[in-house]
Order: sequence, then C-alpha cells, then structure tokens
Amino acid sequence: MLSRTVSAASSDDELRTAASWLLLTTFTLLLFSVSALAQSTTGRILGTLTDPSGAAVAGATVVVTDVQRGTSRTMTTDESGDYAAPDLQPGTYKIHVEARGFKSVERPNVPIEVATDVRADFALQPGQVSETVTITEEVPLVNTTSATLGGTLSNQEINDLPLNGRNYENLLQLRPGVMRYPGGGFSTTSTDGLRAEDNAYFIEGLFNSEPFSGQGIINGAGIAGDSATILPIDAIQEFNVQENPPAEYGWKPGAIINVGLKSGTNSLHGTAFAFGRDGAMDARNYFNDSPAPKNPRTLEQFGGSLGGAIVKDKAFFFGAYEGQRYDVGNSYTVSTPSMSALPAPARPNCTSSLVIGDCGNSIPNAIADLVANGVPISAASQQISGCTVSGSTVTCNGTGFPTNSTQGITLVQGFPNNVGVDNALGKVDYNFNQRNNVNGMYFYGNNSGTVEDFPELQSQWRSKIHTRAQVVGGSWIWTPGTRWVNEARVGYNRLYQPTLPGDLNTPASGYGLNTGVSGPFTGGLPRIGFAGAFVPGLGGFKWPKFQGPDSITQFIDHVSYTAGKHSVKFGG
Repeated sequence: MLSRTVSAASSDDELRTAASWLLLTTFTLLLFSVSALAQSTTGRILGTLTDPSGAAVAGATVVVTDVQRGTSRTMTTDESGDYAAPDLQPGTYKIHVEARGFKSVERPNVPIEVATDVRADFALQPGQVSETVTITEEVPLVNTTSATLGGTLSNQEINDLPLNGRNYENLLQLRPGVMRYPGGGFSTTSTDGLRAEDNAYFIEGLFNSEPFSGQGIINGAGIAGDSATILPIDAIQEFNVQENPPAEYGWKPGAIINVGLKSGTNSLHGTAFAFGRDGAMDARNYFNDSPAPKNPRTLEQFGGSLGGAIVKDKAFFFGAYEGQRYDVGNSYTVSTPSMSALPAPARPNCTSSLVIGDCGNSIPNAIADLVANGVPISAASQQISGCTVSGSTVTCNGTGFPTNSTQGITLVQGFPNNVGVDNALGKVDYNFNQRNNVNGMYFYGNNSGTVEDFPELQSQWRSKIHTRAQVVGGSWIWTPGTRWVNEARVGYNRLYQPTLPGDLNTPASGYGLNTGVSGPFTGGLPRIGFAGAFVPGLGGFKWPKFQGPDSITQFIDHVSYTAGKHSVKFGG
C-alpha cells in the first residue's frame, strides 16, 4: 500500500498532494485488483495448510490432479501456508498434500464448477509422509471467496429436469432473479427487472451475444420454432448464471450466462437419443374446424455425443450432434373474396363501381361484369388472380385467390411450417505438460425451412428461413510458476440470418409484371392489395430481410498472481 505521512503543520498544498496520491492509489487498485473469477469457464481451488496448533505450514507440496484426464498441477505453500490453483477446467479433482514431519493428506473428490471457487483447507497431523489421511467429507457449500450471486446447473440436472425442446435457455428462469415476460418466447428472459438484451451469453469464455437483438448466437431465436440453432445439452458440462457480475465480463448490466462444454476423458463415453412426436392422437386445434383437414404436428429430435482420449493423459476429443425435423400446421383466419359466381339474375349490378364489394364479394362476378362492360382483363391480372376469361366465361383455378364457395369473405386457412435443424460441435484438449494446456472448439448450426409467419392466401408465399451460426475458439493456459498463471483466449463467431419470399425463384416478370426492380433477392410476386387493404393480399409479405452476416473477433488474456492470502487478476 502506498502511504504518505502528513504532519499537523502541513500546508494545504501538502494535504492536496496527499489526497491526490490516495485517489491515484485507490484507482490503481480498483483497476488491476479485479475479482479472481475470469471471463472464462475455469474455476479455482485455494486454501490454507495449518498444523495442530493452528500455525501455518510453509513449503508444503500441493498437487491438484484432474481425475478424469490425469493432468496435474503442483504448487508450494507460502509463508502463510496458503496455496491457490487458478484456471482449472470444470470437473472432478484430487488434492494431495505433503509436508516434512506431517502425514500426507488427500481429498479425492473435489468438484469444480464453471467459473467458481472451491476452498479446501487442511489441518496436517504429525507423522510420516508415507502415511496418508484421506478426507471424504464434501467441501463447504457456502462460497466464502466471492459475493457474486447466481448458481450453477450441472449436466445431470439439465438432463433430469423437464426441458421442452432440449434448449438449455429454458432453464434460466429456475435461477433466482430470472424471469420471462408474460407470454414467453423470443427475447423475453429478464434478470432483476432489466431488459432481455441486457444479459450476456458466453460459451467457453467467449462472448456469444449477437449485436442485432442482444440474444445468444447459439440458441438464438429464428422466425419460427423455439430456437434457430441448439447447443446439444449432452455437450454442456454445466452452465452458470451470475447476477451482479464482475466488471471483467463486459458492459452488460444484466446476468452473465456462462456455459462450459464437456471435454474428452481417458475413458470412452458417449450418449445417443431420439425423440418423436406425431399428431395422430392429438385433438384438433380449436380454430382448425372441420371440414378442413387436421393440421399436422410432427417432431423428430435426435443426436448423440462421444468423447475419449487420443493419447492417454495427453490429448482428448469430444463431439456432439443434434438434429431437429418438424412439421407444424397453422390456423389463420384470412379474408378473401368468394370464388363462387352468382347466377346472373341474382348478381348485383357492378357497373356503378368497380369495387369488388359491389359484386357480391365474388371475383368471377367482378371479372364478368368488367368483360360485359368492355373492360379488357390483362394477361397479368388473369395469371395473378388465377382466373382466365374465354368470351363471357370466367374460370378460376385457385392458384391466385384460393378456391372457396363461401359468400362471406372470411375463412380459416393455414399452411404448415416445415423446418430442419442440424447442430454439430467438436472440441480437442491437449496437455503438453504441467505448465501448458491448450484446447479448441468449433460449433456449427444450420436452420432451413419454409414457414407461414404471417397469414397468406397461398402456400408458395410462405417465407423461406435460414440461420447459420458458427463459433470457433481456443485457449492456452500457461503456468510459468507456482504464483503465476496466464490464460489466453481467442475466438470468432458469425451469424447470418436471411428471410426470403417463398416464390423468390419466380421473378416478377414471370407474373407478367415489370416492377423496375432487379437483383438476386428481389424475385417473387410483390404484395398486391384489394378492397383497399394489403393484409392479406396476393403475393409474399414484408421480405426479403437480411440479418448479418455479423461477426465478432475476440482476444482475451488474464494473468493471475497469488501472494499469500491475496489473489490478483488483471487482463483485457
């Protein structure tokens, strides 16, 4: 600590100088002495060694070993008997302690969760080093090293809890302070009353929020369905929700959702699953009245994971895949003129106006009246409406205005959402030695389909959706000594989400129209309104729209330094 003594006779200048030094010192400490938790998924084990009298045991050897991967890190306690092992991958660890003149002590099952600390203190007993005392009690549940609120959900809890759609984000509201706006759905997860976009999502210590909506790149929402892409839950080691997080996590004022991925181990392990749902036994949707056929509702979700060792105790691999295929019907109420022609004696006289409503809401009546009054029907109008004129005969095939015989102009009509989703993840870990460990991961998510996101008159005017999410990253943990640990991370993510009209491949000229607009994404029939309204109408609605491609490149480095009971971490 920087200090300066000021006597009672000091001048005002000296007092101001002393105050300036104090402010400078305080600012420096706040700048560099940040929380020991890193912007990553790694955790930390720390503790103190004492003898039966409570005195510190200095110079003791502490070995922390990853039980599943066989990697280890060796430390020596300082004059205060303290030790710290930062930047540990989540998993189960064994702690072995040796000191001259004392029995060895071993704690075999110490779980490290994502971005959390575990305190393991030891009281050594006099005896031979060859004698080993094994401690089987669990580590304390109360976290005494951090004031951050939140909690962790392990892979077992993720798999055991009911989870519709296998989307881990649907479990966030189980944590204190997290809720969803009434109605749920996209961009509705709020923490402590803040906006949904105030949360920050991390995967393997990499920032995973996209800039358009503030939601996650992986498991982000699409135009239809629960999420456009899915991180396979079999690949999640656990995820941690942190309220009021340390400043090192960035500028978001909401919660930090930090997901740690599984790694391969010395033993080969894997999972496989398949879920199916069919609507054969489902009741009709309330709005899906007969005689219309019952809307489909099918879902297949399948995948698996596999991990193991490439070189025992050295190199490990892990991979996972999850796919979705679903066909879900819609029930929309749409307004459209009748395609049934009234007999001539009952047909209203339309000559006073060309408004369809004056012709009994009938397209054939309106066309016949125009022809009878010498008004030619253009080829483009005939093609778009789906009606042809031969002399005084009007024939409609339903390709424009849908075929219906109702005299009212409202009918229930919907077209299904047909979507396929493929998600794959791979991860490799390599342990060069006790001082150097590297890993790398890659996620690929692809969503494509045709959906009715707005009431349409024809199925070809549904929207074509597509989402492609990619995240690649790696880390290098270097331990140059017992006091220093450096963690470097690099990452790149990319999101591309175009939404296009369903008849994109049919140019406007194919309908006989010259819109004066050209380009690879300007095809399809423009929206054409009738009876003074554009909703619904002929042609696709509101697309194309392009989100991205948006990309983020990240370089992160954290340096941890342990001095006695103080752990300092700084980086950028």
